[in-house]
Amino acid sequence: MQSIFEKINKIKLEAQNKILTFSLKDTLNADYQKQFNKKYFRKGCTLDIQADAEKAIEKVKTRAFELVSIYKKSTLGLIDYITSQGYSVTRIKNAKKLLSIIEETPGFICEAKGIKALIINIITGNGLSLKSEPQFVLEESTPELGDFLHDFYLWLAQDMGLPGFEPDTRKLFIKYFIKGEDELLKHIHINQMLMLKQAVSRDKEAIEFVIDFEKINKNSKKLHQNKTPEKLFI
Repeated sequence: MQSIFEKINKIKLEAQNKILTFSLKDTLNADYQKQFNKKYFRKGCTLDIQADAEKAIEKVKTRAFELVSIYKKSTLGLIDYITSQGYSVTRIKNAKKLLSIIEETPGFICEAKGIKALIINIITGNGLSLKSEPQFVLEESTPELGDFLHDFYLWLAQDMGLPGFEPDTRKLFIKYFIKGEDELLKHIHINQMLMLKQAVSRDKEAIEFVIDFEKINKNSKKLHQNKTPEKLFI
């Protein structure tokens, strides 16, 4: 039986897929789709871009499961790992309220530029620069693992080089999927649409990762509960 958490995330996932698939079909003409999906030849070798992308995504997912296992499903352990990789993790009081000013929520915050970056830097005590680095901004209390994993996956995907985290891309993602500005898609270029598709794909993959983790964790607990104690022989 699915948990409420799984049902909510699956609904979100399906909605994002339907909306973006429809929008892309409506926006991209047939010639461009052929060009985007074709194989490229270089030095006698066939490079299938789609296959390479799928390998990169699978690599991130595998690494995410490895790290969750290494740090024994501990949010604090994962936070320690994030900081060991050179990323800032800032805990502040009323983080949710403060971040709402820039239409963000506590968790992983992508690189930003301009006024948004300035506000992030002021909130986190990082000066007055108009550019902010990718980082985590959290409430003072430690988040539950289930709540943290979505943002942890996004951070890891960004750290391992997957696209969809650029400042302009994030801006589009917030406008369309967070604020629900449906008219946006009528006024953006094909390249922007493809950028948006990458951001949605990363969010979709993060949701799938959390759902997979919940299933594996649930099955592991059931297996542990169903184990019969070994008989002792004297």
